Amino acid sequence: MSPRVKLVLLIVVIVIGAVIGRTSLGSRLEAGTLIITLRGLSSAALAIPLYFLLFGLATSLFTPAVAMMIASGVTWGFWPGWLISWVAANVWVHAHFAVGRWIAGDELKGLLARRGAGWLVRELDQGGALTTIMVRQLPLPFPLVNLAAGASPMGWRKWAVGNAIGLLPNCLIYTQLAAALADGVEGSQRTAAIRVLIAASGVIALGLLSRWLQRRFAKASVPAGKEGTA
Repeated sequence: MSPRVKLVLLIVVIVIGAVIGRTSLGSRLEAGTLIITLRGLSSAALAIPLYFLLFGLATSLFTPAVAMMIASGVTWGFWPGWLISWVAANVWVHAHFAVGRWIAGDELKGLLARRGAGWLVRELDQGGALTTIMVRQLPLPFPLVNLAAGASPMGWRKWAVGNAIGLLPNCLIYTQLAAALADGVEGSQRTAAIRVLIAASGVIALGLLSRWLQRRFAKASVPAGKEGTA
């Protein structure tokens, strides 16, 4: 099967899945609904497998991965919430990566370039684990980054190491923030307020880091000799 046929099949599956998912599950994939569902099952044996399934389904339909990290923090608290969200995120980055690697070739790279993500493929082509760590701090669509990595020549081992490290800050900060807010609602306001302040500082730091990285990558993507052109 040629890369073009694979790409067409993938687009068809994504479009059909997105339409079905958004029409039949749209309201159930909202953060508030997910939190209510998971909290109702937090002590049940099915809660964690359901979370893993919902993480993949929601992020594949372009629900921000941060929303799933927040849901984990509210459901299980900071511990083991951050670990559950971190493992789920790592599982699904490899699933999306495998799809990108299966299609690979110029077809997927061309599609990503037309979606404005050509610079991302180039960065992943030229980089390794360190580039992955930095890219993970940017507010980019979760599946888009994973597909771009699969379309690039990056080795799977570097991708695994980069994600294992790069996903930690978001998982730690957002599950901490969500758990602290939930604790504040449930009674321990003073401790929760301190934890919220710490977590909020982390969110601000991540936001500033993201802006700096975006500028760095944008500058690196400008062809030599064109920096001063209008």
